[in-house]
Amino acid sequence: EGDEGEVGLPCKHRLCRDCFVNYIESLVNSGRVGDEDLCCPLPECRSAVTTAFLTAFLAGKEEHRRLRERLLDFQAQRFQPEAGDGEQFLTCPTANCAKLLVPNELVENQEAVTCPTCSCNFCAGCCQQAHPGLTCEDAEFRRMDPALRKLMEKETWVRCPSCRHLCERESGCNFMTCPSEVCQSKTHFCYLCGVVLAASDHAAHYEGFEGAVGRMGPFGSVCVNKRSSDLSLPERPPPPMLSVAVGEEEGSIVLRLTFGEHRSEPPTIYYKVALKVPGLDEEKTLHAGVHDAHFDMKPGRLVQKYCRYQVAVTPFNINGSGPQSDFSEVVHFHPRELNQGPKQSAVHPAPAKPKRWAAK
Repeated sequence: EGDEGEVGLPCKHRLCRDCFVNYIESLVNSGRVGDEDLCCPLPECRSAVTTAFLTAFLAGKEEHRRLRERLLDFQAQRFQPEAGDGEQFLTCPTANCAKLLVPNELVENQEAVTCPTCSCNFCAGCCQQAHPGLTCEDAEFRRMDPALRKLMEKETWVRCPSCRHLCERESGCNFMTCPSEVCQSKTHFCYLCGVVLAASDHAAHYEGFEGAVGRMGPFGSVCVNKRSSDLSLPERPPPPMLSVAVGEEEGSIVLRLTFGEHRSEPPTIYYKVALKVPGLDEEKTLHAGVHDAHFDMKPGRLVQKYCRYQVAVTPFNINGSGPQSDFSEVVHFHPRELNQGPKQSAVHPAPAKPKRWAAK
């Protein structure tokens, strides 16, 4: 180990002992405890740090031993058989029960299995109560609350073909990644046809077949299994809302454009925003993405304080533009409007821009 304040890793790099403990703790806190995650923190190295090494390293102080127990517990919970073993873990649907190892054939054939811990009889395909004579999808449809069914249709949510977790496509790309606790962002699938994909299929699944040329690859409406194009344009969105909000800099204000709820298939990729001063013919145009609920405009060449504005938005998808919305209500870009935004229940400071498809 050398210096008491340092630790020597298997890759021969030496690090500050406390810093390395904090690094391991951050990995455990975020649930990143796989072999690909436990590695040397130096970007130019990233060599594996084995569980055996960490178990010995964290054997000293009481807080280190607690961290070791958390690490081992996480790894036990997330252990998965190797792909060639022909088996996989299933979670018993009984609350707080256990996992059991079953052959892949039972899962693929959606056969019933019995939990050895609580004797619950459940389907290996969906980990719900056994449903003889019904597919997992049909059984789920019968169990589902009608309100949830309507919400899924409205929001165009889809289920991960591996773990059945609900996933939402936030933008126009059809290459989906499931972030569920089971899949841990390692399962990819196609939004259009639902098949499981490899990371290398990101483009290949949407190209190289008749009718694929010019359909924008993973952002289009066709894939190798679904070759009929959807040429629909976006539907007309509701009018947006303008308000005055607190800016990022102290004492500053921004003109905030908030989009109304709008869903289309194929999905809207961006909006063209038409900004105008009421009574004048001139319009200024800009483009805004659809990932965020609102778009902030700082005082400058685009908008000036103490002027009145209104906006309308035109949605665009892979096929072109849809109809423009009605114009919003007129808003006076003035500090006194901070607490008088049009039909606003509250005004919040403009958040810092996110670093950047979450799921449900």
